[in-house]
Order: sequence, then C-alpha cells, then structure tokens
Amino acid sequence: MVGCRIEFQRPAGPVVAETEDISPRGVFVRTEELLPIGELTRVRLTLPDGKEIPFLGRVMHIRLPSAARALARAAGMGLELRGEPAAFRELAQLLEAMQRESTVPELPSATQALVAEPSAELRARLVNCLSVVGFQVSAFESALEAVSACAIWRPEVVVAAAAMQPMNGIELAHAMAEHTTLSGVPLVLLGGEASDMLRLEAYRAGVTDFIPSPFLDDELVIRVSRVAVPGAQVTPALRGNLQDVGIATLLSLFEFERKSGVLLLRAGELLRVFLADGSIQKVEGGDLGSSSTTRVMRIFDWQHGRFEFTSCPVAVVNEVGSSTTSLLLEHARRRDEGLPRISGISGISGRKPR
Repeated sequence: MVGCRIEFQRPAGPVVAETEDISPRGVFVRTEELLPIGELTRVRLTLPDGKEIPFLGRVMHIRLPSAARALARAAGMGLELRGEPAAFRELAQLLEAMQRESTVPELPSATQALVAEPSAELRARLVNCLSVVGFQVSAFESALEAVSACAIWRPEVVVAAAAMQPMNGIELAHAMAEHTTLSGVPLVLLGGEASDMLRLEAYRAGVTDFIPSPFLDDELVIRVSRVAVPGAQVTPALRGNLQDVGIATLLSLFEFERKSGVLLLRAGELLRVFLADGSIQKVEGGDLGSSSTTRVMRIFDWQHGRFEFTSCPVAVVNEVGSSTTSLLLEHARRRDEGLPRISGISGISGRKPR
C-alpha cells in the first residue's frame, strides 16, 4: 500500500508524510524529518477509504538521504505499530485483500531479465526483487558488458540505469535496436530526477518504460513484468547479404507473406524499415530531411550490405502509403525512362560502401 497519509509527532510539532510500505506489524514512512531509533511517537494513519487508525510507533530503523540515493529509494524510517490489537485487525484484512488483487502478471518459467546498473547496492536490490517473483536475472556493471553477454542468448527484458558510462541508457536503446539478439527486446530505464525532456528522449530512442527514482520494489516488478510478457513473442532475426538476396526480392517476399517487423539495412550506414502486414510503413535513418517514400526508392538501388529482419508487432504511422509492388513499378519506370536516380545514401547504384 503506497501513498497513504500518515501524521506523526516530533518535538517541533506534527509532521505529515506518506507511507512507502505497510504490514500488519509496521509501516515505513517516507520523510526526511527523522526521529532517533527507539523513540516512541504518536501516529495517525489514514486508509484509502478515509478511516483513520491511531497508534503508537517505535522507530526501528532509519534510511538516511545519502543511503536512499544509493538505493534509488526515498529517505524515511520504519515504525513498529503498538496499540490495541483490535485497531489493527481491519488493517490486516485490507492488506490481505490487496494481496489477493495483485496486479503482477504470472511469469512463464525461465523468464530471463538482464540488469545493467553501475551501483553495486542498487544492482543487488534489482536482482533480489526480480528474482523473488520468478525472473532469472543476469546482472552487469555496465551496458557494454550487458550487450556483449547477449551475443548468444536473448533475455525477455532489459532493465538498465539511465546514467551509465561509457554507454548511457539512451545509447543502449540505440545499440539494442541494431543488435542481432537484442533487437525488439523491451528496455526499462531507471532514472534519477528525470526531466520531461529526458523521458521524451528515452521514448524516442525506443525505450519501453521509464521509472524515475525513487521507486518501490513492487512498482519495479509490476512494470517490468508487464513488458516482459508481451502478447506476441518476437521471433529470431532473418539475416543475410544483399549480394545474395536483392532488396526488391526481400521486400516483395515480405509483402507476399504479409510480414510485420523491422528490417535493418547496413550499407555504410544503418536504416530501419518498419513493415506491417507486408506493407512498408516507415523508414528511419539516412538523410533525415527526406521522406520515407524517397528513402524506400533509394534503397531499391542498394546492391551491397547486410540485412536483418526481426518479426514483431509494429504500430507506427504509415508514412509511405503505397504497396511495395507500386513502389517497385515506379522505380522501374524511372529507370526505363532514364530519369535521374535518387542518390545520397551510401551503397546505392552498385557502389560498395567504404
């Protein structure tokens, strides 16, 4: 139970705060107005239904602001509940009912989670709270180590700090999109005092969810579990050389089989082609000043480079508006009529990328 109003007494007067955690025997209060360990204080807890429960609380432990920052938690103190047993029976019943209504989805067996967090204390906390609910967790100190570990195996979700060196969370999102194994894997970033601009930048980079600090174990588990159990599973990538399979043949095959997913093209630079039910929806990369349709026409001339296709659900705005067949016909018409080729992307017109 998070965010219940709680009032406690200090020598200087009453303090109003909120709860971080409640059990039938105690409560943790989010506050920097800390009392000494062992001190008794009068407390009034307000439940979600408005009912107030007064009790005496003994300070059992405190979390100083410095320690809280290291663990991505809030400063505060734990109070042991003391008072009439009858006063706590309703609280125990409410907690039991909330436990039955848990929103954490059931995890399939062997659900793999990868954690990248430079702080040893926070890394241990992440591993512990994810392992308790059934994740098989592999933890690393840096994003580079995490990416290197995924050359063979594929996790169901990646949880990483937004602030890391030498690769930060935003850069990790871009690296995952280009990675053979990690392309399409959900990424959850953990941030400090995240600004709206940082969150926006993260979502633009393809981050699935962003959890600002401080956060609760239950919050982390719920949000990571929800993205780690997608409705549709991502299939392994189809890879090859454009010298062996032409780009026109490849896109025509995807159109015929009504494939949905992301096609990565590497020919001196990286392009991402988003397909839904076989139709090209959007092309990212290359000359950012050109339209998606122009980029599609350009890549039809690519003869060298590599491709990787990952089958997955795609929900982007259709910026092309034409079928692959129509685009190929238009490309052939321009070629037959001797119209100028559209240039500007390396690897076109038979030139090998440097």
